[in-house]
Amino acid sequence: MSGEKPSQLQPNQSHELALAVLKTAAREGTLSDAYKAELAELLGKGVRSKLERTLETPVAAESAESEKLNPELAVYKQEYDSLPDAIKARSSWEAIAGRLLVNNGEKLKRVQAMGDGGQLFGIDAGGKALFKDKGVEPVMYGYDEENKLLKIYDRKPEQMEQVTKWANYFEIRRQVLKDGYGLFADDGNYGFSEEMEQVRDHTGEPFVASKNKAEWRVSWLESGDKPGDARRVYFVPVGGRVSVSGGNPEVRGDYCGVVRLLRV
Repeated sequence: MSGEKPSQLQPNQSHELALAVLKTAAREGTLSDAYKAELAELLGKGVRSKLERTLETPVAAESAESEKLNPELAVYKQEYDSLPDAIKARSSWEAIAGRLLVNNGEKLKRVQAMGDGGQLFGIDAGGKALFKDKGVEPVMYGYDEENKLLKIYDRKPEQMEQVTKWANYFEIRRQVLKDGYGLFADDGNYGFSEEMEQVRDHTGEPFVASKNKAEWRVSWLESGDKPGDARRVYFVPVGGRVSVSGGNPEVRGDYCGVVRLLRV
């Protein structure tokens, strides 16, 4: 668009199409003020005021329209708005909303299926929005007496009581991936990755913890499908310390779960 001249627009090109092109170019910063004025003259006085409104507030107009069409996006838009400007610069809300709604809202439904409706907490270096299960408690997985794998949010007592054997790292990871989510990873050196730090910065809470901050908790981290030593995040109630360490992936316990990650 930035390389075209006004005279190159076809005579039969509609005003609406021209406005749509202008909206995109204005949002991407590819139109000079002089070029905007030339296009306004070309389109005619009848649409000039509409053109000016479009160029001045393309993002606000699109955002309002998206939320009007799908109010379920509003809660995630609020979370996006609360992110630091440096993080928001990685992706526009319109791009994120578009990815959530594509394919009949497939990604939106996956976010909503997370614990307490999921939470948008950041944006990765590649521009993908980052969602996690809401809250500090890890999602727990355990088998009932019929050997059915249960997924437990927020340690609901009626579900916790049904568990006869807790799942280990391999079983948890397999189910998380099957459900279309991922596991967080450390920085490669037993430290917090940027995504993990964004969780802490956005929520003001530890990456993982017990709600009462008085019990041990563990969230498994991505360690591949055959680790001899799986990485995990520990919450230690004494002092509220949170750290990354290695551990036996075969361990089963009512304190070991996972904080799931979804990139959109």
